[in-house]
Amino acid sequence: MNTTKRILISLLIGLAVAGGAMVKDKMTNAEWVVSPEQIAEAKAQGKVGFESSPGTVTVLPIRSEKADILPLTWAIFGIAAAAASFVVLRRKSA
Repeated sequence: MNTTKRILISLLIGLAVAGGAMVKDKMTNAEWVVSPEQIAEAKAQGKVGFESSPGTVTVLPIRSEKADILPLTWAIFGIAAAAASFVVLRRKSA
């Protein structure tokens, strides 16, 4: 397999892995400890705010401590997957 194909396939794999990690984090709401949706839902039920633990009511959204590094982790996953696939697609010597 020529180098251009290897690079292209590796980039596609890296993008797919990074995109998958991003989608997983977005679906699990990893950016928030208490999301705006949770607060809005609690207010729609007539509560003052979201009860995160017994006796603790949150009225403002709280971002996760790791929210700022999430894009970096997605990039690292993508680069690692691309590098691994680039090495794996190497032509074997007979």
